[in-house]
Amino acid sequence: MKEVMMCAQKLAEAILNSDVYQHMHTLEEQVTRDEDATKAIAAYMEKRTAVEQAMRKPDIDPSQLAEAAQELEDVQQAMNDCPIIRDMRDAQKKYQDMMDNVNRILRLVVTGETEDDKGGQPTSGCTGNCASCGGCH
Repeated sequence: MKEVMMCAQKLAEAILNSDVYQHMHTLEEQVTRDEDATKAIAAYMEKRTAVEQAMRKPDIDPSQLAEAAQELEDVQQAMNDCPIIRDMRDAQKKYQDMMDNVNRILRLVVTGETEDDKGGQPTSGCTGNCASCGGCH
């Protein structure tokens, strides 16, 4: 057990020291210090909260909801148009892809299962669905 925990810690440190993580972390910090980015994020969060609250009302006015939804789309587009936010999201996607690959490797080594590229279903081992199986061995 101790060896497993030590290896997990080494993996975590390798992830933290990776260029992918470092780049993402740097961009996240830059976004928090960028006035335009923080304003765009705050505007989006405010509009999203307003839409969520409007949807909870039992006597919701469809035209008001449509207007609030359009305002949310507009501020979301403004947020997405912010270059530093776009860069941060791209970096977060690359980090998530790296972590997905790490998890795939762990799953493959531990269980022998891989994921089908199309459906995300295991391609070997028991899927839990007997219809996809040639029988238990």
